[in-house]
Amino acid sequence: MKADQITHQQASGFVSLRFAAPLEGHYQLYRSAMIRQRARVASVAGLLIFLIYAGVDLLTLPPELARVTASIRLTITCPLIAITLWLAHRTQPSDQTFEKLYTLAYFGGGLSVIAIILAARHQAYPLPYEGMILMLMFGYFAMGLPCRAASLSSCLLVGAYLFAEWWANTPMTITLSNGFFLMTANVIGMIGAWISEYRHRAHFLDRQLLDLMHQAAEDESRRKTQLITAASHDLRQPLNAIDMTLETLDPGHGSDHQQAMVVQLKDTVFQLRRLLETVFDSARLNEGMIRAEIQPVNLQSILQEIHDLMAATLANRGIELNLPAQPVTQTVLADPSLLLRVLQNLIINAADHSGCDTIRMNIQAQGTHLRLLIEDNGRGLPEQLKDRLFQPYVRGDGQSHYPGLGLGLAIVQEFTSLMQGRCGVDSAPQQGSVFWTELPATTSPDVGPY
Repeated sequence: MKADQITHQQASGFVSLRFAAPLEGHYQLYRSAMIRQRARVASVAGLLIFLIYAGVDLLTLPPELARVTASIRLTITCPLIAITLWLAHRTQPSDQTFEKLYTLAYFGGGLSVIAIILAARHQAYPLPYEGMILMLMFGYFAMGLPCRAASLSSCLLVGAYLFAEWWANTPMTITLSNGFFLMTANVIGMIGAWISEYRHRAHFLDRQLLDLMHQAAEDESRRKTQLITAASHDLRQPLNAIDMTLETLDPGHGSDHQQAMVVQLKDTVFQLRRLLETVFDSARLNEGMIRAEIQPVNLQSILQEIHDLMAATLANRGIELNLPAQPVTQTVLADPSLLLRVLQNLIINAADHSGCDTIRMNIQAQGTHLRLLIEDNGRGLPEQLKDRLFQPYVRGDGQSHYPGLGLGLAIVQEFTSLMQGRCGVDSAPQQGSVFWTELPATTSPDVGPY
């Protein structure tokens, strides 16, 4: 089944309650399965109704007639419904075979009602024909039979009723009057059944199209995930090789020009690696590939690792990165790898855009949370930028010459949210900026690898 087949069917319509192949085959399988589910409720309702009517017969009808009518209900109709209910809860027969048996059970139940009316006529008891109207409406609406099956079965039942009235020598005027009301009820039921099946078929097409779109989206997401994983691995390999090559070069034994070239190459590779990491982080977030693994994290270890990773690179750009004056003993509930990326992005953002020469990492208690601060002594932020700073693709008006996509701070916010924290910035023009991320504190001595 393809999406273009469904959309073509929706456009061409199905007033005749038939789809083009192969949609019709799929729909009939779907309908049969739904009818089996519905039969479990409808059969219970039908069984209760006929049991109640058997009791009413014994209480209200003449004893001789009551024995006949109650016997028909208890020995024919109720067992027939009970068998249908039993089959509805089994895996065999198949759904399509069960649908046919279900229709036959409806027809058999209608014949039993006609037999009861005929028995009353033979004993000259004026039993009304309303039981036939109830039976017709039950078949059309409560049982949920397909329009064609319900219409054909109901027309045959109305014909059988009229024949039974003729057989019982009921006056023609009464027979025609009863037949008129039954046929009227039958037409109403047929119209209702057509509307119900038409809506059911329309819902089926919508559901199938939605399922196909959902499956296509899942397949596309899977392909994106595979691409991101492969690209992340393949693009990092040459960068790692360049890094290793640059590390073997000793800038102290070359000319000033050669030393500057090595430093510039290292900085360029660092910027390229940062851009790739930003793109991959954004892609993984969009695809839902990142999950936070929250655990107690030692902040001293995190800050020290960030310092070891960033200090040399920042020093090449004339920026000093400082740790807190006193050793940090606090721990927070966080994902260590995500927290590293958050702090790294905040430091890189300060280095690229603030024009500072000093960046300091610090810790501040905020009730049950700890706030990790990245402070710079740069030019600060313009007031109109603060509210948009953590949105994707937003960069300041005075952008630096360093390349970027404006995603670093948006990723900071996403990662912080994954760790049940929050982030923000405090800044004033020409007075530097303080970017912060706030996470739940913990006093647990059982900290993770960090």
